Amino acid sequence: MSDVAESVSPAGGTHAGVRARAFVRALGLVSSVGRLILDARTDASPSALVFAPRAQRTARRILSAHGVEVRTAGRAPEVPAILVANHVSYLDPLVVSSVAPCVSIAKGETAGWPLIGRGLRALGVLFVRRGDAHSGAVALRRALRALRSGAAVLNFPEGTTCDGREVGPFCRGCFGLAPLARVPLVPTSIVYDDERVPWYGGTAFLPHYWKLAGARSVVARVSFGEPLSADEVADAEDVATELSLRARSAVAAMARRARAERA
Repeated sequence: MSDVAESVSPAGGTHAGVRARAFVRALGLVSSVGRLILDARTDASPSALVFAPRAQRTARRILSAHGVEVRTAGRAPEVPAILVANHVSYLDPLVVSSVAPCVSIAKGETAGWPLIGRGLRALGVLFVRRGDAHSGAVALRRALRALRSGAAVLNFPEGTTCDGREVGPFCRGCFGLAPLARVPLVPTSIVYDDERVPWYGGTAFLPHYWKLAGARSVVARVSFGEPLSADEVADAEDVATELSLRARSAVAAMARRARAERA
């Protein structure tokens, strides 16, 4: 036996082992995104009904390679529907789409990320530039088309990620789509069992990803609430605002229950 003991990492295993695990997973991520981009080139007429199942396949492949286990509560939504969820990490769209095929709405900056941006476009992600009303309107029109084609759309109405302890205020933008498309809104909560998962406050992506990729495993808990219909609040002065308030309340309650079960 060696007289020099290898240091042990809190991520599980020796520091050398954790680095090796992160390296292998990073290579796997690059390979998966590259494969996704190549597959997308063969699309004759890509549509939301093509993008949603592709997103599910891709999400399952990436999550499995990174040791992320997804546990669900509640009934997965029937499509078409708008899924509205709290936002904790870049893992969120993956964990939701792995159990509910959907087209995601994401911040516009991610479209310019090397390789990742091209992969997101291959998944039909709808990009929104913060503070740009025109960009928001274009994304909502495209989301409406996706819903009318029969696909589900995933949105994070907090507009940014947070530490996962609370659910922030919901922006009302996507809630006006429900009555237009005549589809239900499905409150969706996401809770992780690892405090390293939340990505917020301006933390750079690559250092955060490298640290998270070294974790032995992560459990993500996705809860689906009862669908909300615009007809239920038809008498409200502002239907979109009322739907956003009800959805946020439902998401916050499910997240509290999931955190309690985790503890």
